[in-house]
Amino acid sequence: MWIEVVGAMPEGDVTRRVGPELDLSRPSDARIYDLMLGGKNNFEVDRQVFAELLKVGPEIPQLAAENRRWIAAAIGRMAAGGVSQFLDLGCGLPAERNLHDEVLAVAPSAKTVYVDNDVTAIAHGQALLADYRRTFFAAADILDPAMVLEHPTVVDALDRDRPVGLIFGLTLHTLPGTDQLRQLLADYLAPFPSGSFVAITHPMNPNDGSRLADAATSIEAKFREYFPRLRFRTLEELTESLADLEVLAPGITDLAHWWPADEQNLSPTGAARLILGALARKP
Repeated sequence: MWIEVVGAMPEGDVTRRVGPELDLSRPSDARIYDLMLGGKNNFEVDRQVFAELLKVGPEIPQLAAENRRWIAAAIGRMAAGGVSQFLDLGCGLPAERNLHDEVLAVAPSAKTVYVDNDVTAIAHGQALLADYRRTFFAAADILDPAMVLEHPTVVDALDRDRPVGLIFGLTLHTLPGTDQLRQLLADYLAPFPSGSFVAITHPMNPNDGSRLADAATSIEAKFREYFPRLRFRTLEELTESLADLEVLAPGITDLAHWWPADEQNLSPTGAARLILGALARKP
């Protein structure tokens, strides 16, 4: 069964057939991420899964917060690099401070397009953005670049002749292989000129027999009980996926060490090293 969602799009209200009805028996990764950030847009099934995740990864909420902090910094650097239009791919649910708030703080005339196909994210996102003129929402599957790029909202909101900032904040961990990730990034960047950016964070498992690898394996295994397609990647895999792009300093590194020493939020267990971040530019 499907629901009809009325979206606030640049050309006016358009009703689209966007996805399945809300199933309260299944957890949602968007709602669980909302829980990690202290949000309230979740259900009992999500809270049960979140409680199980905390048993193996008690610092998961800190990782979510660090992810948001990194994305805000990446937006600032992209704006400084000449980007004034952003595509947030897999935006999830609205938070206390949203991505378009970060964008408008550094580029008041910039546009932001949110994309997600989670039914809860669609409902909340479109309601939040009803009164905004420079921020839009497209209901689409981010793993299908053609669907996203051909969506009427995306077509109308983004100028293909100007650089774009693509944001993938912990949203590409269901792609099965490195080649698929590399191709997906190429497909998204293809319509846009040199000077476009990709900001990406991704869960990491070094797979080197270390304590960090053991912790990553435990957390990944627990996530996969509920989201079987999820997979962590190694530094080498993400490096290969970004081989066609110019990776900016400090390179592809974990979020704990991406920051200058005096701005690092290092946890006692080193859990912040479980997320890799990279900001890369299309040559």
